[in-house]
Amino acid sequence: MKSIAQNDTFCCFPFAKDAMEAAGVSLVLIGPGTVEQAKAFSDQTKFKGEVYADPDYSSYRALEFAIGLFSTFTPSAGLKIIQLYREGYRQDWELSFEKNTRTKGGWYQGGLLVAGPGINDISYIHKDKEAGDDPEMEDVLKACCS
Repeated sequence: MKSIAQNDTFCCFPFAKDAMEAAGVSLVLIGPGTVEQAKAFSDQTKFKGEVYADPDYSSYRALEFAIGLFSTFTPSAGLKIIQLYREGYRQDWELSFEKNTRTKGGWYQGGLLVAGPGINDISYIHKDKEAGDDPEMEDVLKACCS
């Protein structure tokens, strides 16, 4: 079975859910921060899949994801926040900016990879260059569902 492991960018998947389920693909989220933050995220979003906490950012470092204030606060990221807000998406900023998240590397950008079956098959990887840099869903669906 293929899995999609995604760090951070959950908002771009609702429309792809049916295609992924039909193909037997599971969506796994890996978020920065604590187990409590991961649980709060699951509770707030009603996400039913697997959610993991990466409090020391080891997956972000291993995948060499972008990090820094200048990849977090960009004009296009600001526009993306406004767009998503208008579409009804809400981010829990208090949860996102908890002290331990900011001081321990919370400025990492996320990404997405399609992996499996097995442990050595990565068929797609997208590394966000800045906040809001979502992958092309057509490419993701091609990698995971065809």
